[in-house]
Amino acid sequence: MYKQRLALIFLMVFCSGASMAAPWPLEIIEHLDETKIVIYINESDIEQSPVWDPAQGAPAFGLAELLQRIERWDRETDGMAGARIEKIELKPILHHEKKGRWYYLVQLGRSQGRKHHHYLAVLMSGKAVAAIEEPASYK
Repeated sequence: MYKQRLALIFLMVFCSGASMAAPWPLEIIEHLDETKIVIYINESDIEQSPVWDPAQGAPAFGLAELLQRIERWDRETDGMAGARIEKIELKPILHHEKKGRWYYLVQLGRSQGRKHHHYLAVLMSGKAVAAIEEPASYK
């Protein structure tokens, strides 16, 4: 009887802990030129981002706001001071395309040393998320 109650208590604790676990982030795979970029972002962040329809006019979070957000991210991120913007693309989030969610994919570079790029995804809400360049596979 004691073992059954203990097993029941353990099961209840385990189930309640599993229900409070953080949701798995959405994986977005994009291509920028020849480079495959992977972005991990929470769906709740996407849902908090405003809807935009290109047929209705310019986005509320435009280029001026994007540049300010990139500059702030540049200052807040260690080792990124002085990075320059090389490319910006406005892309729909295909997993939520019917909801009209879009984001900016930004390629940043450093002028000194070898050519190495950093990538940043910025939602229309201003939320910035570092993106990862997928390494080339070995054949």
